[in-house]
Amino acid sequence: MIRAFRALGVVLAVFNGAAAEEPSSPYLTSRKPLTILSGNDGLMHAKAAPGADRVTPDSITVVHLGPDHPPIVKTVYGTVPNTISGAPYMAMTGDGRYGFVTSRKLPHEPNVPEIVSAIDLASPELTVVDTAELTNPKMAAMHPDGKRLLVPYDTGVRVFEMRDGKLHVVKDNPTEVRLYGMAVSPKGDRIAGNGKLPDGQLSVFVFDYADGAIGKHKEVKIAAGLPGWDGPYAVRFAHDGRRLLIPNGGHVGSKGTLSGIYIAEVDGETPTVTEIVPQVADGIEGVAVHPGGKLAVFSCLEESPRTVQPSYSHLAVVDLDSKPARLLYHLDVDSIPEGMEFSPDGTQLFVGLTYAHRIVTFDVDGFHLRRSPYVIRTGHGPVSMAIGPRFQE
Repeated sequence: MIRAFRALGVVLAVFNGAAAEEPSSPYLTSRKPLTILSGNDGLMHAKAAPGADRVTPDSITVVHLGPDHPPIVKTVYGTVPNTISGAPYMAMTGDGRYGFVTSRKLPHEPNVPEIVSAIDLASPELTVVDTAELTNPKMAAMHPDGKRLLVPYDTGVRVFEMRDGKLHVVKDNPTEVRLYGMAVSPKGDRIAGNGKLPDGQLSVFVFDYADGAIGKHKEVKIAAGLPGWDGPYAVRFAHDGRRLLIPNGGHVGSKGTLSGIYIAEVDGETPTVTEIVPQVADGIEGVAVHPGGKLAVFSCLEESPRTVQPSYSHLAVVDLDSKPARLLYHLDVDSIPEGMEFSPDGTQLFVGLTYAHRIVTFDVDGFHLRRSPYVIRTGHGPVSMAIGPRFQE
């Protein structure tokens, strides 16, 4: 027994030594110049002192990374209202120049304007260059062309384009489905989202898309023998565009049940869930799909520090190359992971931690995620993220 414990100690020492290996650079770098936009919801940071100023103002944080300089980080409070509403995904133009943040009224925030804000990410003060009013807008999505912005709202999907630094409406698409979130396929020919029909039925829907116009919805069905929906949320397309990744379970943690990931085939006449990765987490908030298509990472809320103590969260790594898809492992992270994106070249994963007020970084090596010791301090309550290249004139 003593020998066994000694052997275990050697193994742990080797493992911990590898985990504690010093990075080659004294600061966080990226292989190519990048811009990260973090939307920070001040409501997620309740101050200890009571009174009218108890809630921290909303903020945005912009991070510029590159191969040969420390991170350039700027946080601005009070200029961009931000309400996390739906999936924790945000949008940025393909050249990295403009970012977009949505806000909507909630019972506890009756004075928040319902707008889409366009931010000049290259300006020193992160200037808001334009806004557009919408009724109950959800989180915006960028078309793969890098130019068209799609925003679901109460009665449809409005498509915008930035022209001369202003938001111009390309097309307003009324829909029968009230979407709570939206994803655009890699080819840009489909959109999908969780939502409900007028009868109140929650489901997932797929639409054809072309040049700003959205076609009639197709409801995603579930193959016989598989369990039904229990709060589909935060959908994203796999890299091949033929599969839709759907976290189930309503995205709320601390429920006391483990939710799964539903995977739907969307190429046929009727998009259908054909496989499930079961029992992944107690509350799944979002998905990041690796640009190479082989893996996806899911943010697992688990226990909220506002609900239970102690609190904890995970990332779940899923192998999309296997058939059926399979859960590989969980990683421990601070509470709670929401906004999350891979770098465009797939070498890094950035994860915003809402209650820790920071972004953590993982280096990607095949199916392995290795956490960097460096973190990026954001404004209070980072809840959503967009990533793209650094804008060059």
